Amino acid sequence: MFYSLKKQVADALSGIFNQPADSMVNLLERPRTKEHGHLSLPLFSIAKTLGKNPAEMAKEWAEKLTATGSSAGIEKAESLQGFLNLRLKNELIINNLFADVQNKSTPMGFGHKGKGKKVIVDLVSPNIAKPMHVGHLRCIAIGQSLTNLAKHQGYEVLTVNHLGDWGSQFGKLAYALKEWGTDLDNDPKPIDTLVKLYVRFHDEVAKNPELEKKGAECFKKLEDGDPEAVKSWKKIVDVSLKDYDRLFSILKIKHDVILGESFYNDKMDAVIATLEEKNLLKDSEGAKVVFFEESEKMPPCIIKKSDGASIYATRDLAAAIYRHDVQKGDQLLYVVGADQSLHFKQLFRVLELMNFEWAKNCHHIGFGLYRFKEGKMSTRQGKVILFEDILERALEMMEQIIEAKNPALPDKKETARMVAVGALFFNDLVNERTKNVEFDWDRVLSFEGDSGPYVQYTLVRCRSILRKLGKEVNFSHLSELTHPAEVELMLTLQLLDQVADKAYDQFKPHLLAQYLLDVCAQFSQFYHHCRVVGEKPELESARAALVFATERVLDQGLRLLHIETPQEM
Repeated sequence: MFYSLKKQVADALSGIFNQPADSMVNLLERPRTKEHGHLSLPLFSIAKTLGKNPAEMAKEWAEKLTATGSSAGIEKAESLQGFLNLRLKNELIINNLFADVQNKSTPMGFGHKGKGKKVIVDLVSPNIAKPMHVGHLRCIAIGQSLTNLAKHQGYEVLTVNHLGDWGSQFGKLAYALKEWGTDLDNDPKPIDTLVKLYVRFHDEVAKNPELEKKGAECFKKLEDGDPEAVKSWKKIVDVSLKDYDRLFSILKIKHDVILGESFYNDKMDAVIATLEEKNLLKDSEGAKVVFFEESEKMPPCIIKKSDGASIYATRDLAAAIYRHDVQKGDQLLYVVGADQSLHFKQLFRVLELMNFEWAKNCHHIGFGLYRFKEGKMSTRQGKVILFEDILERALEMMEQIIEAKNPALPDKKETARMVAVGALFFNDLVNERTKNVEFDWDRVLSFEGDSGPYVQYTLVRCRSILRKLGKEVNFSHLSELTHPAEVELMLTLQLLDQVADKAYDQFKPHLLAQYLLDVCAQFSQFYHHCRVVGEKPELESARAALVFATERVLDQGLRLLHIETPQEM
């Protein structure tokens, strides 16, 4: 798509000016304003290499292209302060776009840079026996979109649920379950029951501090492999996973592998031994820690507490090594809130100190918080806003909106699910992930403005136009596409591959979400100025092909953001 277009232009410029095409491909970009043409080439770096003035060089190149560029698909060239601005021939723009549109063997904008490489994505790793909160929704949206973008770049991807299933709290919960619990298998809301049991344990400890020892004894039994303790723990894990899967299924999310913290219990000793061999472990007030250089301004990373117990940093080191050595990950992504930034800086630095060169390919994909307008969201758990509450409310409100807008719509419930989930995801992903997101229900679920339903509706409108035409899309009359709104839409559609590439490389899915809004805006301009149905046959056919191209780009872009689209809305 856009890379192909740039390469054709770069090859042409290379032949005319005897400069390496590869260097120009990466420099060519869309100008900031339409008045400056279709492509712009900044000549500063090339001029510096040649010892020339960029402005003078741009002028020379523009004059030469005016005389010779037509054969290379360049209609017009102008210089502006060191930039070479190019207006391309329609034929080049049309042929480049529709070569991809008609190619059914690969998805639109597919890349190959990840071929032969594997990415392991750690995402949505809840703590068992606890309900998922709204932060898990951000994690799902960001992590799944990056997973899809990685696959779109040709990577093999493995998604991992690093389940929080270990720690002293499970001893307390096991004791509470034994003393006051019920049959979890037949409990309609097992997570709520487990939360209440955990709260009750702490309430009882306030009355009888001796119970704290009982909880510790239960966890010690679990660590020692006591069959009864292990059975109780497994039951808690199983009902938790079953409840999480219930919510994941609504979002169409599924992990490839579930490996909880407990999986790495027998792998931590090897990590500690390696740290000792490399003389990285130091004593600090009875604990074993890894110190960093003073210039790094980081507190030491605790590997073993003063009582000899390991902590999650030790397990995360073991997990990273396992993911690289056993699961063969070339790139390790950790989609976890920004509040864990220090932990991951320490983790990756320790891996570097252990001389693991691959540590440079470990990335913390941090993200900000949701900010709700006061009074807009109630919760069942005090100040914690639950993932399930958000999801249920979105589904309920969207069902009401669709009932009011289109009561005769077939399969309204499934359409409401697609649009509600898409609205939640898009509201998250259209924002830069490291920033906090303001959550306003009116904006999230709006069918207008910068929202998921607006993008879905534009796609559905494309499908509606094609259905109304009632015939196969024909690509025989594309030369009819000459209106400025048509040309601008064609150029915008071709940016999909470049945007998807950048969105993954920079771990910023908002680049793709914002691009889809640009596509919708350009399609709206096209539809306003260019009638599709009812024009002369050749023009109607060409414009129908452009509607089809828009539908394909929007569909692929939304798929990459993990947003489904109904046939009708």
